[in-house]
Amino acid sequence: MAARDTDGLIKPCTGLAGYGGDTARVYLLLTENPELSYSHACSLATSIRSTGIGRAPRFSWRNGRLLIESAPSVVAELARRIALLTSTIDGRQVPTVSSVDHLTADAGRAIIAENRAAYIAEYGESA
Repeated sequence: MAARDTDGLIKPCTGLAGYGGDTARVYLLLTENPELSYSHACSLATSIRSTGIGRAPRFSWRNGRLLIESAPSVVAELARRIALLTSTIDGRQVPTVSSVDHLTADAGRAIIAENRAAYIAEYGESA
């Protein structure tokens, strides 16, 4: 989860055990498969967190796209695992995500800030 500092800035999370002490951050921007009849963002985020090498920070989902935080040393493995995730549609297995884009730390934090601003515009100040 991302935390808001008293001055309103989004701060990245501290490392997970699976990061092996790597405190640098990179991001994966996942696009949900449009064939899916409803959003799988929650189950997708849970699956990714269970790997121990990635997580969805606060304000990470918007318009069918989910932002995942990871460390440079493990992001390729995480992307490989995400590519293997499938969902069932009409009895057939389809990929849960249609694309995985690798982003820098700055690009990922910019998306979090945009998503947070959109959330506040729609629902008011977040808790």
